[in-house]
Amino acid sequence: MRRKFSNQKRFDCPTVVDVRLNLNCRDEIIPILRALQHIYSQPKTHDEILDLICQDVNKDSRNDCGRDGFDYWEILVLAAVRLGCNLDYDKLQDLAEQHRALRQIMGIGDWEEDFNFNSRRICDNVSLVKPSTLKQISNVIVNVGHVIDPEAVKRVRADSFVVETNIHHPTESSLIVDGVRKVLQLCVILSGTFGTTGWRQHEQLLQQFPANKKVA
Repeated sequence: MRRKFSNQKRFDCPTVVDVRLNLNCRDEIIPILRALQHIYSQPKTHDEILDLICQDVNKDSRNDCGRDGFDYWEILVLAAVRLGCNLDYDKLQDLAEQHRALRQIMGIGDWEEDFNFNSRRICDNVSLVKPSTLKQISNVIVNVGHVIDPEAVKRVRADSFVVETNIHHPTESSLIVDGVRKVLQLCVILSGTFGTTGWRQHEQLLQQFPANKKVA
Protein backbone atom coordinates (compact mmCIF):
# COMPACT_ATOMS: atom_id res chain seq x y z
CA MET A 1 0.00 0.00 0.00
CA ARG A 2 1.31 3.41 -0.94
CA ARG A 3 0.18 7.00 -0.60
CA LYS A 4 1.46 10.39 -1.68
CA PHE A 5 2.44 11.47 1.83
CA SER A 6 0.98 11.55 5.32
CA ASN A 7 -1.13 14.59 6.22
CA GLN A 8 -1.19 13.56 9.88
CA LYS A 9 0.71 16.00 12.09
CA ARG A 10 3.17 14.45 14.51
CA PHE A 11 4.50 15.41 17.93
CA ASP A 12 8.01 14.16 17.11
CA CYS A 13 8.40 15.85 13.72
CA PRO A 14 7.62 19.33 12.36
CA THR A 15 5.75 19.74 9.11
CA VAL A 16 7.92 19.70 6.00
CA VAL A 17 7.75 23.47 5.43
CA ASP A 18 8.71 24.11 9.09
CA VAL A 19 11.87 21.97 9.10
CA ARG A 20 14.79 24.18 10.08
CA LEU A 21 17.75 24.12 7.71
CA ASN A 22 21.16 25.67 8.20
CA LEU A 23 21.13 28.02 5.22
CA ASN A 24 24.67 29.13 6.04
CA CYS A 25 25.96 25.62 5.33
CA ARG A 26 27.52 25.25 1.88
CA ASP A 27 26.83 21.54 1.54
CA GLU A 28 24.86 20.70 -1.62
CA ILE A 29 22.12 18.89 0.29
CA ILE A 30 20.83 22.11 1.86
CA PRO A 31 19.53 23.81 -1.34
CA ILE A 32 18.05 20.47 -2.42
CA LEU A 33 16.07 20.15 0.80
CA ARG A 34 15.04 23.81 0.60
CA ALA A 35 13.75 23.28 -2.93
CA LEU A 36 11.79 20.23 -1.75
CA GLN A 37 10.22 22.36 0.96
CA HIS A 38 9.05 24.84 -1.65
CA ILE A 39 7.64 22.07 -3.83
CA TYR A 40 5.79 20.65 -0.82
CA SER A 41 4.25 24.07 -0.15
CA GLN A 42 2.78 24.16 -3.68
CA PRO A 43 -0.09 21.60 -3.72
CA LYS A 44 -0.62 21.77 -7.48
CA THR A 45 3.09 21.26 -8.15
CA HIS A 46 3.69 18.39 -5.75
CA ASP A 47 0.50 16.64 -6.88
CA GLU A 48 1.69 16.79 -10.49
CA ILE A 49 5.11 15.41 -9.58
CA LEU A 50 3.82 12.68 -7.27
CA ASP A 51 1.29 11.58 -9.89
CA LEU A 52 4.19 11.06 -12.31
CA ILE A 53 6.02 8.94 -9.72
CA CYS A 54 2.83 6.99 -9.02
CA GLN A 55 2.53 6.06 -12.70
CA ASP A 56 5.99 4.43 -12.60
CA VAL A 57 5.86 2.85 -9.14
CA ASN A 58 2.35 1.40 -9.40
CA LYS A 59 2.09 0.99 -13.14
CA ASP A 60 0.85 -2.61 -12.98
CA SER A 61 -0.38 -2.79 -9.39
CA ARG A 62 -2.82 -1.18 -6.99
CA ASN A 63 -1.68 1.32 -4.38
CA ASP A 64 -4.55 0.79 -1.91
CA CYS A 65 -3.73 -2.71 -0.72
CA GLY A 66 -0.79 -4.81 0.39
CA ARG A 67 1.91 -4.02 2.91
CA ASP A 68 3.13 -0.49 3.48
CA GLY A 69 5.76 0.80 1.08
CA PHE A 70 7.63 4.05 0.64
CA ASP A 71 5.36 7.04 0.14
CA TYR A 72 5.74 8.75 -3.23
CA TRP A 73 7.04 11.82 -1.42
CA GLU A 74 9.77 9.76 0.27
CA ILE A 75 10.80 8.34 -3.10
CA LEU A 76 10.96 11.87 -4.54
CA VAL A 77 13.12 13.11 -1.67
CA LEU A 78 15.51 10.17 -1.88
CA ALA A 79 15.79 10.42 -5.66
CA ALA A 80 16.42 14.18 -5.52
CA VAL A 81 19.14 13.84 -2.87
CA ARG A 82 20.80 10.94 -4.67
CA LEU A 83 20.96 12.74 -8.02
CA GLY A 84 21.71 16.19 -6.60
CA CYS A 85 24.52 14.99 -4.34
CA ASN A 86 25.76 12.23 -6.69
CA LEU A 87 25.47 9.53 -4.00
CA ASP A 88 25.57 5.77 -4.17
CA TYR A 89 22.82 3.85 -2.41
CA ASP A 90 24.97 2.99 0.62
CA LYS A 91 25.73 6.65 1.27
CA LEU A 92 22.07 7.51 0.70
CA GLN A 93 21.07 4.87 3.25
CA ASP A 94 23.39 6.39 5.86
CA LEU A 95 21.94 9.86 5.29
CA ALA A 96 18.38 8.53 5.43
CA GLU A 97 19.17 6.92 8.78
CA GLN A 98 21.30 9.67 10.33
CA HIS A 99 20.54 13.04 8.72
CA ARG A 100 17.84 14.54 10.92
CA ALA A 101 16.70 17.29 8.52
CA LEU A 102 16.47 14.82 5.63
CA ARG A 103 14.34 12.47 7.72
CA GLN A 104 12.06 15.33 8.76
CA ILE A 105 11.67 16.44 5.14
CA MET A 106 10.53 12.88 4.41
CA GLY A 107 8.08 13.13 7.31
CA ILE A 108 9.90 10.63 9.55
CA GLY A 109 9.84 11.58 13.24
CA ASP A 110 12.42 11.09 15.99
CA TRP A 111 10.38 8.26 17.53
CA GLU A 112 10.61 6.13 14.37
CA GLU A 113 14.11 4.83 15.01
CA ASP A 114 13.28 1.39 13.60
CA PHE A 115 12.08 2.70 10.23
CA ASN A 116 13.32 0.13 7.72
CA PHE A 117 15.98 1.71 5.53
CA ASN A 118 18.56 -0.32 3.67
CA SER A 119 20.37 0.28 0.42
CA ARG A 120 18.56 -2.54 -1.38
CA ARG A 121 15.11 -1.27 -0.43
CA ILE A 122 16.03 2.29 -1.40
CA CYS A 123 17.41 1.10 -4.75
CA ASP A 124 14.34 -1.03 -5.47
CA ASN A 125 12.06 1.97 -4.94
CA VAL A 126 14.07 4.83 -6.41
CA SER A 127 15.05 2.85 -9.52
CA LEU A 128 11.37 2.44 -10.39
CA VAL A 129 11.28 6.09 -11.50
CA LYS A 130 12.15 6.14 -15.19
CA PRO A 131 14.64 8.60 -16.72
CA SER A 132 11.84 10.01 -18.87
CA THR A 133 9.81 10.67 -15.73
CA LEU A 134 12.77 12.41 -14.11
CA LYS A 135 12.97 14.64 -17.17
CA GLN A 136 9.29 15.52 -16.82
CA ILE A 137 9.78 16.26 -13.13
CA SER A 138 12.75 18.49 -13.98
CA ASN A 139 10.61 20.44 -16.45
CA VAL A 140 7.94 20.99 -13.80
CA ILE A 141 10.55 22.23 -11.31
CA VAL A 142 12.15 24.52 -13.91
CA ASN A 143 8.75 26.08 -14.60
CA VAL A 144 8.32 26.70 -10.87
CA GLY A 145 11.74 28.34 -10.80
CA HIS A 146 10.80 30.64 -13.67
CA VAL A 147 7.80 31.81 -11.70
CA ILE A 148 10.04 32.68 -8.74
CA ASP A 149 12.70 34.38 -10.89
CA PRO A 150 11.47 35.16 -14.43
CA GLU A 151 14.83 36.72 -15.31
CA ALA A 152 16.80 33.59 -14.46
CA VAL A 153 16.38 32.23 -17.99
CA LYS A 154 18.53 35.09 -19.28
CA ARG A 155 21.52 33.94 -17.23
CA VAL A 156 23.57 30.81 -17.73
CA ARG A 157 26.11 29.30 -15.36
CA ALA A 158 28.66 26.81 -16.66
CA ASP A 159 30.93 24.45 -14.79
CA SER A 160 34.13 22.74 -15.87
CA PHE A 161 36.45 20.06 -14.60
CA VAL A 162 40.03 18.96 -15.16
CA VAL A 163 40.78 15.80 -17.13
CA GLU A 164 44.05 13.97 -17.58
CA THR A 165 45.87 14.78 -20.79
CA ASN A 166 49.22 14.15 -22.40
CA ILE A 167 51.11 17.37 -21.63
CA HIS A 168 54.82 17.02 -22.22
CA HIS A 169 57.84 19.29 -21.91
CA PRO A 170 58.17 21.37 -25.11
CA THR A 171 61.51 20.08 -26.34
CA GLU A 172 62.57 20.62 -29.95
CA SER A 173 61.98 17.00 -30.92
CA SER A 174 58.53 16.84 -29.29
CA LEU A 175 57.46 20.07 -30.97
CA ILE A 176 58.60 18.68 -34.35
CA VAL A 177 56.53 15.53 -33.73
CA ASP A 178 53.50 17.64 -32.80
CA GLY A 179 53.91 19.70 -35.94
CA VAL A 180 54.26 16.63 -38.18
CA ARG A 181 51.16 15.05 -36.63
CA LYS A 182 49.12 18.19 -37.29
CA VAL A 183 50.41 18.41 -40.86
CA LEU A 184 49.36 14.79 -41.47
CA GLN A 185 45.87 15.54 -40.15
CA LEU A 186 45.56 18.50 -42.49
CA CYS A 187 46.89 16.45 -45.42
CA VAL A 188 44.21 13.82 -44.83
CA ILE A 189 41.50 16.47 -44.80
CA LEU A 190 42.86 18.12 -47.95
CA SER A 191 43.19 14.81 -49.77
CA GLY A 192 39.62 13.91 -48.90
CA THR A 193 38.42 17.33 -50.03
CA PHE A 194 40.23 17.29 -53.39
CA GLY A 195 40.03 13.54 -54.02
CA THR A 196 43.79 12.95 -53.92
CA THR A 197 44.56 9.29 -53.23
CA GLY A 198 47.37 6.81 -53.60
CA TRP A 199 49.58 7.54 -50.63
CA ARG A 200 50.26 5.00 -47.89
CA GLN A 201 47.66 4.53 -45.10
CA HIS A 202 45.45 7.12 -46.78
CA GLU A 203 42.18 5.23 -46.21
CA GLN A 204 43.03 4.42 -42.58
CA LEU A 205 43.88 8.02 -41.75
CA LEU A 206 40.85 9.29 -43.66
CA GLN A 207 38.58 7.26 -41.40
CA GLN A 208 40.35 8.64 -38.34
CA PHE A 209 40.26 12.24 -39.62
CA PRO A 210 37.28 12.63 -41.99
CA ALA A 211 37.30 15.49 -44.47
CA ASN A 212 34.49 17.37 -42.77
CA LYS A 213 36.14 17.24 -39.38
CA LYS A 214 37.44 20.55 -38.11
CA VAL A 215 40.99 20.62 -36.86
CA ALA A 216 41.85 23.07 -34.08
